[in-house]
Amino acid sequence: MLVIDNYIKDNTFLNGLRNDEFWNTMANANWWDGWWNKKSKNICEQFIEIVWKQFTNVENKVAGFEYWSNVHQAGGGLNWHVDKDEKLSKEKKEVVTPTLGLVFYSMCEDLDGGYLEIANSRNRDNIDPNKIERIKPIENRLIMFDPSFPHRVNSISNGKRRAIIVNAWTKKPYTFANSDRYP
Repeated sequence: MLVIDNYIKDNTFLNGLRNDEFWNTMANANWWDGWWNKKSKNICEQFIEIVWKQFTNVENKVAGFEYWSNVHQAGGGLNWHVDKDEKLSKEKKEVVTPTLGLVFYSMCEDLDGGYLEIANSRNRDNIDPNKIERIKPIENRLIMFDPSFPHRVNSISNGKRRAIIVNAWTKKPYTFANSDRYP
């Protein structure tokens, strides 16, 4: 796992990732074949290129990137889950997970809770609460981790957070077989 605070140094770019228009137009899930195959078409794909070029040599190693955004507010959170090919799981009951994932917090306002919690075992039925990695959501914080391990967003009692989530896949997920957006 990798955690970097104050990741984006360019305030203009960071403000673009915070922009309401960006957040209002983001689809539930998106696919991008990567900069070596297709030019970026939005600020999120530009962000993906910046991050993945810095930390990994993914050209010819991954098929591309799945990305989405989420907003969690007071009363919200997210149950234990693994990131997976959603359509394949739903239709064929197969679980295939991405190679590596990241979470980036573009905005955190008056936040209490909303921690990213990552289990130390892939077994979702046997999560030891004493062995959970807890990462506080902090604006402009980047977290890279293995999304095949169960993880969640704990309950938020106050405030709001916006996160961009990106997963690298070695094979394009069945979810995106017919479109670069889902659903």
